[in-house]
Amino acid sequence: MADRLAATGVLLVGGASSRFGSPKALARFRGETLAERGWRTLEAAFAEVIAVGKSEDVLDLPFPVLDDRVEERAPVFGVVAALRAAAQDTCVVLPVDCPLVTPDTLRRLAEERAAPQTGPLPGAYTKDVLPLLERRVAQGELSLRGVNPTVLELDEVELLNVNTRIDLIAAAVADWARERGDVHAAVVVGSQARLDTPADRWSDLDVVLVVDDPDPYARGEEWVGEFGRPVLTFLEPTAVGEQRERRVLYEDGEDVDFPLIPLASLERLDTSEDLPEVLARGYRVLVDTIGLSERLRRVAATARGAVLPTQHELTQLASDFWYHALWTARKLRRGEVLTALGCLEGLLLSKLVTLLSWHARAHDPSVDTWHGTRFVERWADPGALAALESTFPRYDIRDVARALWATIDLWQGLELETARRLGVAVELDHAGLRLRIAEAVPDPRRASTLGS
Repeated sequence: MADRLAATGVLLVGGASSRFGSPKALARFRGETLAERGWRTLEAAFAEVIAVGKSEDVLDLPFPVLDDRVEERAPVFGVVAALRAAAQDTCVVLPVDCPLVTPDTLRRLAEERAAPQTGPLPGAYTKDVLPLLERRVAQGELSLRGVNPTVLELDEVELLNVNTRIDLIAAAVADWARERGDVHAAVVVGSQARLDTPADRWSDLDVVLVVDDPDPYARGEEWVGEFGRPVLTFLEPTAVGEQRERRVLYEDGEDVDFPLIPLASLERLDTSEDLPEVLARGYRVLVDTIGLSERLRRVAATARGAVLPTQHELTQLASDFWYHALWTARKLRRGEVLTALGCLEGLLLSKLVTLLSWHARAHDPSVDTWHGTRFVERWADPGALAALESTFPRYDIRDVARALWATIDLWQGLELETARRLGVAVELDHAGLRLRIAEAVPDPRRASTLGS
């Protein structure tokens, strides 16, 4: 272990924690609290360590906390209190919600008397800036930005700031992954990394793990306990590709998906049809020991974005829809209501959503219809959305028949209008197809019984 520097490590344990929902200092992180981890990290780096917060918070911590004696909450108050109390000239200030910063990084900040490129904390502050900070505070300027102009470029993953419980899990995954010799990369994709539609409190966390062998992580469940207390966990196929993912629900409500990618299959990234679009919308690398970041950048650059369908594609989609509409009607005629209901609300709906996206882009090619049923209410035609309400049935033979015909009507109108806007032909005989479906299940909206 490197010698501890003659500097003071300062742990800021205050903060409102409004987004987190409880005091961050007491949040569990891989077997210890964030406060305990921060204190331990500072102790490994510096000769003196102090914690600054507010006595009114009454936090149950295994070390004393210096009260900053200010009613307001802002990091600058903790920095001022620490500079006044420190025995050393240089203080390196670490917020309690930065659990991935290493002792080596903190020592570098002290030696360079610097702040990182991401902002003022964690950062080094010397006693000679205390008068400046006191004047700024007196004038109502509570920001630390610009106080230390010396910038040290650091790994941004180390500087990950835990604002939510999802952030806490992501940090724990990063910390765990960099300890594992068989885990070569951990990459956040989906809503927690998306640039255009950021995550909200209901969003899950998707972390792709590139490992030597996915089987132990697929068969075993113990490892997901490294990141929190799981309520349930199970396996399912990934949405992209042919791999598996472990899905976990943690006790505080966080939903986390871990797609498991074997290291040997990485060469397939360059030929994936779906991955470029996913990556182009945002990703965040937590761990990378194999140079994956550059490959992901190249793959993301190949994303084409949505294109308008061709005549052939429209006819193929329509053929698929009408074929399965007839299939659904025949199943319903046999009395296989649940099978018919499954096709109506599964396959036929998926085809309808695809046509809705083509319909929207035929009207305005710039409309972003990605992806599937996500955000469909934002871009689909309002009239079509209103008609969509009638396409969902009860588990009732006549109501499934009614919903099937409502779906057919909606499809036919969208197909005709989309073809017209695209300047292509409707190559299928709608009237003839409707007669075939009516032979099996007449439209109950205009008849008293299915058999009439």
